[in-house]
Amino acid sequence: MKKLFAVLVAALAFSAGMPAANLAPVPSTVETITPEELRMHLEFLASDELGGRYTLAPNFAISARYLASHLKSYGFHGAAKNGDFLQYFDVISSHPDASRTALALTVNGKTTNYELGDIYTFNSFVSGTASGQVVFVGEGVSSPAQKHDDYAGLDVKGKIVLIAGGTPEGVDSSRLTDAEEGDGAAAAHGAAGVLSIPSRRFALFINDKSLKDRILGRDNVRLSGGNDGNLPRLTLTKDVADKLLAPAGLSVKAIYEAEKEHRPLKPAALEASARIAVAFQERRVRTQNVVGVLEGTDPKLKNEYVAFSAHYDHLQTANNGDVFHGADDDGSGTVAILAIARAMAKDPPRRSILIIFHAGEELGLLGSEYNTDIAPAVPLDKMVADLNIDMIGRSKPAGDQAEADVHLTDARTVYLVGSNRISQELHQLSEATNDEFQKLRLDYHYNDPNNPERIYFRSDHWNYAKHGVPVIFYFDGTHVDYHKTTDTVDKIDFNKMTNITRLVFETGWRIANLDHRLEKAVGK
Repeated sequence: MKKLFAVLVAALAFSAGMPAANLAPVPSTVETITPEELRMHLEFLASDELGGRYTLAPNFAISARYLASHLKSYGFHGAAKNGDFLQYFDVISSHPDASRTALALTVNGKTTNYELGDIYTFNSFVSGTASGQVVFVGEGVSSPAQKHDDYAGLDVKGKIVLIAGGTPEGVDSSRLTDAEEGDGAAAAHGAAGVLSIPSRRFALFINDKSLKDRILGRDNVRLSGGNDGNLPRLTLTKDVADKLLAPAGLSVKAIYEAEKEHRPLKPAALEASARIAVAFQERRVRTQNVVGVLEGTDPKLKNEYVAFSAHYDHLQTANNGDVFHGADDDGSGTVAILAIARAMAKDPPRRSILIIFHAGEELGLLGSEYNTDIAPAVPLDKMVADLNIDMIGRSKPAGDQAEADVHLTDARTVYLVGSNRISQELHQLSEATNDEFQKLRLDYHYNDPNNPERIYFRSDHWNYAKHGVPVIFYFDGTHVDYHKTTDTVDKIDFNKMTNITRLVFETGWRIANLDHRLEKAVGK
């Protein structure tokens, strides 16, 4: 009985949080992370001269060389091939051919033709044509393992499926295979083509003229040799989707409301047909991640790695020459990781430190996909954790009522995503470390598996998490300047950035000095 009582007490103590006394002390080198250092790096990386750090731009390599040279000066060594800091990989860029991309919809016997601007080739890679009756398949998920099938009772062979996207209630999207969702599920059921209802976020983007023009001119990019999809696909505007759905008594607004309230969508064959034509012009481009390693001090533990990551790419310069500076997205994360690297090098921990600056995040998490699925810089089974930073530089001003800033955090708050998804111990360590040092408000709003924004799957940490690597994602929230030319250095809160960067350092330092690897046990 005494033994059982002791076990229960220990379990309760652990579940209540990890005592800071059980964690390694944090060195004073954390104080070398300062607003001045962060500003110095960001003023260069978010400058006009770098043109927005677009992954496919020739001058993108300048940013890579800047980061690599600093890592080398700190005492890191290159973790790519032949000891290089630059981890090269090829991508295929597909530009929509407007003259050969079109949609014809026949609804209630009336045919209407649509061109780019009413339709988009967003996340589409397959050139081809398809025609047939349109069948609405809800979220388009067909998973026998999770006992959910939006295709049940529907005949979609040789037809066009209309997909709302999202994840049905009760389905774990992280467990879905390519053949169980989206184009993969459609192809598996014999569909000829795919039409996609715009997400709420995408619909907002294309209502903004500057964003709409940029999306229209945007290339779809995939890793060379990667999966290029299964079927010709087009994404509709809200207005076009509504015309298609109306005869069935459906609307995009009703679909958005159902998703928000976690109500199931009812698949149905529509009284409509479609002809899809999609065509692309392709080119191959070489780009690079930046990867560096600081060797740990423990003879055994130095063969394990704590990773700190951010994406250093942003967006293409506009046709009129306007620069998308990306000071917050993700210049803030990039310079934070650089500052962490310098502080770590002053007093290395027991485990080795892996620094990863990813390319191609804005194009679909391509750099992290390459470093996990194709050619990892270090073995993934040796990665103890990945602490990923994407946007930590903005604070919501007092009295700000802008709708676009509704989820922007204040100067003492940061969103954390994923901390308990794989390792509850990581979550407890993170909480205890924050309680001891920075005392920020850690907001888990976007960590809710049912949150429609699905942030857990939208930055580079996801490609590590899907391989079982415990992760934490640090994020300040979207804002009025998100993906606009006005995301500039003058709007950055460098004091907030410093506090969050120090917290990430402190958390990573303690992980790197644990006697054991983080326990992989899912939190509640």
